[in-house]
Amino acid sequence: MAASPVLLPVKIELPLTSIQELIKSNANIIPTRYAVTNPNPVSNSESNGCVLPCMDSHIIDLKLFLDFSSPCAKQELLKLHVALTSWGCFQLVNHGVESSLLDQLQVVSKEFFALPLEEKRKYSRTVEWHEGYGCDIVSEDQPIHWNDRLLLRIHPIEQRNLNLWPDIVPNFRETLDAYSTEMRTVVKLVLKAIAKSLDLEENSFLSQLGEDGTFFARFNFYPPCPHPDRVLGLKPHSDGSLITVLLQDKDVEGLQVLKNDQWYTVPVIPNALFVNAGDQLEIMSNGVLKSPVHKVVIDKEKARMSVAVPSGVNIDKEIGPLSELINKDRPRLYKNVKDYIPIFLQHYARGDRAINAMKIQL
Repeated sequence: MAASPVLLPVKIELPLTSIQELIKSNANIIPTRYAVTNPNPVSNSESNGCVLPCMDSHIIDLKLFLDFSSPCAKQELLKLHVALTSWGCFQLVNHGVESSLLDQLQVVSKEFFALPLEEKRKYSRTVEWHEGYGCDIVSEDQPIHWNDRLLLRIHPIEQRNLNLWPDIVPNFRETLDAYSTEMRTVVKLVLKAIAKSLDLEENSFLSQLGEDGTFFARFNFYPPCPHPDRVLGLKPHSDGSLITVLLQDKDVEGLQVLKNDQWYTVPVIPNALFVNAGDQLEIMSNGVLKSPVHKVVIDKEKARMSVAVPSGVNIDKEIGPLSELINKDRPRLYKNVKDYIPIFLQHYARGDRAINAMKIQL
């Protein structure tokens, strides 16, 4: 039977003012609702006063997975297995997405966030649903993110809400449509490779995603802050997805991953895509793979942008650990669950992890 955790009601808040507008009025003051309780190390840059180690750059060549029987592919699968079991994430190169398309995606992203507020508000989200322009909902005891974002469903195509796709930005829709096609191709091959790295049949995870799997594109804008250690672009969290593919800012670092209670900066690799496992993959793999906790910190002087594409099973589909990964040495560790994303969003607003509610207490 699928898990349906019951959460007590909590007061939630959707910030009415964008960060971009907030800092226009007074760039040097951090409102109380945005301030974090404990100062956080922000960078591996000495200019920010704190040096953090960089994570190991496990670089995976996707092109080598076009033929899984080749010796090069088998070596790359071993690298992928190490990256996923040690970090839960990796840098992807030779992924087939043209650099010109990556550049154009960043251009239309910048053009959208440069629009006047009244234009951006035409694409606003609501309290009830997270798609559209605005901020993330948080509970009243959680700091608000130093982040404005535009979240759009990109697949299934028939479920796109085109009213939220900015038509005022030249080539925005065409660029996102082209990128959406590329992301589906990349995700399919990555999921096959992940399955092969675990000695599973290559479609083990892809069949769970199915043709009706849900893909979103999240455009993030992180303005600079004079006191970056007192705010967070995104609080520590794991993703509710199967996997997430991230296009980082070309010039500004900010993503950090947690491993063994230590934060590591994720380096920027030109034209690489950063891929991380999500909660759904952790459940399906019966905990063999973990969904990494990560956060985004702010730069003192420079704005940062990124585009994340989380993919996951259709909301109506039940997921659970694959039977091939359950045995006497590794019993079932996770419950079956349906409608995971609404559950995830409730926990996310509270600042805790939904995946913990999915675990079976042995």
